[in-house]
Amino acid sequence: MNEYQQLLDALVKEGIISAEMLKGKRTMLDDFARREGITKGVIKVLGVAEGDVAETICKATNLPKMSVAREMGTAPPNIFAEDEILRYRVLPVFHLGLELTVAFVDPPSQAVRVHLQKICGYRVLPVITTVSDFESALSKYSGALDKVQRIGSLFDLEKYDIRKGEGKDGLLFDQMEAEGTMAQLAEELLLRAAKSGASDIHIEPGKHELMIRFRIDGFLRRIVSLPMSYHAGIISVLKAKSGMDMFEQTIPQDGRISLKFADRMIDVRVSTLPLLHGNKMVLRLLTTTAMMANLDNLGFSESNLALFRSLLTLPNGIVLVTGPTGSGKTTTLYAGLNEIRSIDRNITTVENPVEYMLDLINQVQVIAERGLTFASVLRAILRQDPNVILIGEIRDKETGIIATEAALTGHLVLSTLHTNDAVGAIPRMINLGVESFWVSSSVIGILAQRLVRKICARCKEEYKPDPRTLDHAGLSLLPRGKTFFRGRGCNYCGGGGYKGRVAIHEVFVITEEMRDVIYGEVTTGKIRALAAANGFRDMYFDGIQKALAGITSLEEVRRVTKKTI
Repeated sequence: MNEYQQLLDALVKEGIISAEMLKGKRTMLDDFARREGITKGVIKVLGVAEGDVAETICKATNLPKMSVAREMGTAPPNIFAEDEILRYRVLPVFHLGLELTVAFVDPPSQAVRVHLQKICGYRVLPVITTVSDFESALSKYSGALDKVQRIGSLFDLEKYDIRKGEGKDGLLFDQMEAEGTMAQLAEELLLRAAKSGASDIHIEPGKHELMIRFRIDGFLRRIVSLPMSYHAGIISVLKAKSGMDMFEQTIPQDGRISLKFADRMIDVRVSTLPLLHGNKMVLRLLTTTAMMANLDNLGFSESNLALFRSLLTLPNGIVLVTGPTGSGKTTTLYAGLNEIRSIDRNITTVENPVEYMLDLINQVQVIAERGLTFASVLRAILRQDPNVILIGEIRDKETGIIATEAALTGHLVLSTLHTNDAVGAIPRMINLGVESFWVSSSVIGILAQRLVRKICARCKEEYKPDPRTLDHAGLSLLPRGKTFFRGRGCNYCGGGGYKGRVAIHEVFVITEEMRDVIYGEVTTGKIRALAAANGFRDMYFDGIQKALAGITSLEEVRRVTKKTI
């Protein structure tokens, strides 16, 4: 290692160690450095003070020294995996824009820096710290590491998988009862879902098997197929946990479970549906920390973020966030609320359900069977002197009309709508029964978004699409031989080549010229043509920018946007 030798030469040059000492202890030093790192080896084997080692590294590499332990309270979490932090002896300190300040104990090699940049997607700015400061910082930062991954399994679930020929129906039931209860099996499924980052658990009874599937990064994956004799026990346990009637099997039911694994709080929405072979259960996992996301971390391009933020600063009008179920609309709205909430603003929300509680915000849960509908709550909110109103969803004429009335009487209204794109939100509002005059006067901007899978940083590779692929993607004007990225598949991403998801966006700001078009004869074509003339960029454009940057793949953008050229 060049950095290793560079540090030893610098220590000799500075007179901190002698060449004779180094020669006599080199074998022992090399062995220690391989096991515990260069800096610890120099300290333990050569007896050099840790401050002297850090100062020498700074001089040799021309990097600054920093005490980072006191900065861990605001350090960005979940940037690197725990094994990467321990292997490279690094800690993220500050994240600003596209730059990430990272503390190193050992001299940072170019190869390690490039690897870390590939993993995190930011430009790495190294700083040097001492061993004791690093260890103190690590103990404080451990709260931001994913402690859920450290929780061990309750038992080996795979050996009950009947598709693997081991868990035959009924044969292992007594063994299951001996090794652990059905409650432990249910707990294991929830734990595995939390570890894998699953958004949903599907428990599906069939004729011959009870199939368990997790939705990970938007795709369902089979986890295990259990004997059908386990169905009644698992469903009963989860019904009891979620407050359902355990003995009712003929009607759909809904419930909720609150979980805590290590330091992670998870809210689980539970739904059952009677099928031919028994109740199917779907559990949606909502990590409460996700609802505290910052707008800067939601994948916005610089221009789209500026446009969306400008809408949030306006005193009145309707701002809509559109997209299909599971596209991150609620997370975006919470991030927006988190940014604009303050002591001098009265912010009230009406939601079904309230997914996360925020300070300085009044939140109302819709309970339709008790008369607490979106419309009735909104009318009451308007008498509560609000500045900002968040409506979980505009789903009917009455809610749409009240929302427009609120916007036109001096309130900022945030809400969601189910449309395919931003432009489509205008005719959708009119189709709900809101007059075009009210829509043109009240709606000030629309954000549409989708979630695309991110290329796994551990197995990302460059490739050059063939010209035909580029032509079909509408990218024929790109230089031939342009490089894109894809994932090979590895253990970290489960062989799929993708890990995690990021949003692609389009922001449609309503101009005065646009209001005249909306008030007249509204057609999607007219609105889209005028938007394009005003510089509007759709989410396909945003997705292609992220594909060119290596965040996602060209195929993934085309799949999610269903773009045809």
